[in-house]
Amino acid sequence: MAEHEYKITRDGTNGCIARIDLNRPDDGNALTRAMMIQLSATLRDLGRQSDVHVVTLEGRGKQFCRGRDGKGESRAGMTPYEVRQKMMGAVLDVYQAVADVPVPVVALVQGDALGFGCATAVGCDVTLAASNARFAFPEIEHDIPPTMAMCAALGKVQAKALTYLIYSADAISADEAVTRGLASKVLPQASFAVDSDAFLKKLASRPRLILETIKRYQAKASHLTPDMASEYAGTLLALVRS
Repeated sequence: MAEHEYKITRDGTNGCIARIDLNRPDDGNALTRAMMIQLSATLRDLGRQSDVHVVTLEGRGKQFCRGRDGKGESRAGMTPYEVRQKMMGAVLDVYQAVADVPVPVVALVQGDALGFGCATAVGCDVTLAASNARFAFPEIEHDIPPTMAMCAALGKVQAKALTYLIYSADAISADEAVTRGLASKVLPQASFAVDSDAFLKKLASRPRLILETIKRYQAKASHLTPDMASEYAGTLLALVRS
């Protein structure tokens, strides 16, 4: 069975929900760099399919994703450029691929979301957390400055909260993750599948153009001055309504 799979579901005449299933439950759904490259390609492929209105990321088993699987990797003989391109590039490209999907990417988090898994969940457009979810950036405990994970969280997590989480490596609950900006909403673990499906079906029923416009505006407007953000908002809405 593949390390990650996806299926596309349709409800009535509404848009499709493309569900990416991380499939390494015995390893906490930790991903190797080769798997990350495949995941990025899958995300971009699904984003190009015009009938897909929502993409989800979820982990099989009890965990969402416990981070990177770096077993067997070696930087021996690599130049700094090669380390950046071959070893760091796959991680950063997953975060970029989530951003490149033109429709909402929704993380469905149960259990642990750690390191790369936490950053990926935080980087999604919507993050639904089961009440048993935990979020943490434990890299500093392994003498690694998690600058790449921080990159995915910038603009989504409160600056003071992110700094504390990075330096402390503390795991926080789903409720605190919502308070700090790492997650969007907490759903009861017992009804997580049912409750999250209800949200996804409602979201997928929206016209794709509307979903794309919202994501595009949110991605661009934060980098604009207030008057430019206002002008951009009006221009996008005028284009959609016409």
